[in-house]
Amino acid sequence: MFERQKITDGLPGDISSSAILHSLPDAVFITDPQMRINYFNFAAEKITEFRSFEADGMYCKDVLKSGICETECVVKKALDADQNIFNIETTIKTATGRTIPALVSASLIKDLSGKLVGYLYSFRDISLFKKIMSDLEISRARLAERNEELDKAIEELKLTHEKLLQAQKMEALGTLAGGIAHDFNNILTGILGFASLAGSELSSENPLHRYIDYIEKSASRAAGLTNKILTFARRGLFELKTVDVNKIVTEVFQILERTTDRNIIIHCSLSAQSCCALIDSSKMEQALMNICVNAVEAMPEGGSLTIKTECLSVDSDRTTTTSNVIRPGDYVRISVVDTGVGMDAGTLKKIFDPFFTTKGKSGGTGLGLAMVYGVINDFGGNIEVESSPGRGTTFSLYIPLSSSTVQAGTPENIVDISELPRGKGETILLVDDEKIIRELGRNMLKHLGYNVILAPEGGAAIELYKKCRNEIALVILDLIMPHVSGREVFDRLRQINPDVKIIVSTGYAKNELLQPLLAERATGFLEKPYKINAMAESIRNAIGRNSEKAEDIYGAEGGI
Repeated sequence: MFERQKITDGLPGDISSSAILHSLPDAVFITDPQMRINYFNFAAEKITEFRSFEADGMYCKDVLKSGICETECVVKKALDADQNIFNIETTIKTATGRTIPALVSASLIKDLSGKLVGYLYSFRDISLFKKIMSDLEISRARLAERNEELDKAIEELKLTHEKLLQAQKMEALGTLAGGIAHDFNNILTGILGFASLAGSELSSENPLHRYIDYIEKSASRAAGLTNKILTFARRGLFELKTVDVNKIVTEVFQILERTTDRNIIIHCSLSAQSCCALIDSSKMEQALMNICVNAVEAMPEGGSLTIKTECLSVDSDRTTTTSNVIRPGDYVRISVVDTGVGMDAGTLKKIFDPFFTTKGKSGGTGLGLAMVYGVINDFGGNIEVESSPGRGTTFSLYIPLSSSTVQAGTPENIVDISELPRGKGETILLVDDEKIIRELGRNMLKHLGYNVILAPEGGAAIELYKKCRNEIALVILDLIMPHVSGREVFDRLRQINPDVKIIVSTGYAKNELLQPLLAERATGFLEKPYKINAMAESIRNAIGRNSEKAEDIYGAEGGI
């Protein structure tokens, strides 16, 4: 039989096994078979806060007060089964009452004959380790939160990028469409104007009068199409007034009831609150009608169409299904809900693109919803669309509520061609860069009894006015001209003569271009394409007024 090697073998003679145990960083104590402590190292004293002489003879459970001793001691159970245990996590309560986490190991001590003579315990304070793990867990949770925030930021960035691309695409298309519409509008001005002139010189019994009427009607339809393009391009003309949205919805509902097939049931639900908004009534009605017509066409086999208004508040930025952002504020929401065929995601992304249509070559122009997009944006509003195949479509129009009250409407003044107000030989300076419009204007003005001076561009207009200012009773000024703009001509003429009377004219202008001129005492406004009755009325109003302010003519809000 071999003797077990002593732990002090090979070490200097003055180093004992006790000295070695005292130098260990882990707590170590030894018990007899009854688990009474008979050895306690320095680390055990430090961790338990018991001195070795205090612990001597105490049961280990009374010193450690461990969580594993509260029921059947798993260490004792293992040792009784002649098994050593390693790194059981538990808690230890110190002599002063502190609780610390610890890892406990225990092994049997036997003599050479294999008889059990005691137990060796070691335990380690893992407070720092637990703190590190806790800090790591907190850091992991924070990192997860930051990752979630980062994912959200990336998603928002993607939405912003998509919205920017959409805005750039719409802006580019709007610029192109607006430019084409401007030129087209000038051509229509000539067609409608000369047709109007011809019609005014023919009696209603003349066979040619019917042909003139067809020309005017066809050109008017083309002008309506041009107006849609200009509206999409956000260069159309708006008469912004505080309007009760419920009234517009009611009018659209009544039209739909009279014109829609009986297999489609139409419902209308109006908000009990006042839903006033600063909008153009006719544009809003047209936009709403376009949506409703699309809804009806999406239900060839019948269904239901519901138009609803409600006032609501949006508390924080809200991203819509079409990647638009509805800003916080008070809104009137107009909802148009149908039970039609619905749209897939691909179609939904393109519905506001100009000239996009699902109706085929024989269908629409693809400008209906593009026009809606332009109108609602010009009103400072937004659009949300929800749809899926077979489940219908919901359009929600968000328009900012107005704190102003509804303004009383002004009846339109319709002038009979045979009763047009005529001039008394006054001289009018007509400024326009388009030859056909100058020719048309000269013919119309001469027909109405005025003398005419023509200017083909802004610089010439300024020079002519300098020479003939005492003769010129009125200036009709095109706003959109190359080289010297209508705005600049307006300012220069006002410098020459602060009391000059100027009617501004365009078919291609944003409100922000016209409003300053009207606020600066422009005498009136004449929309293109020219119509002889509108021209006669505008000139009569302008020459007949000496000092009335533009807002008296156009309304306190400067609507056009």
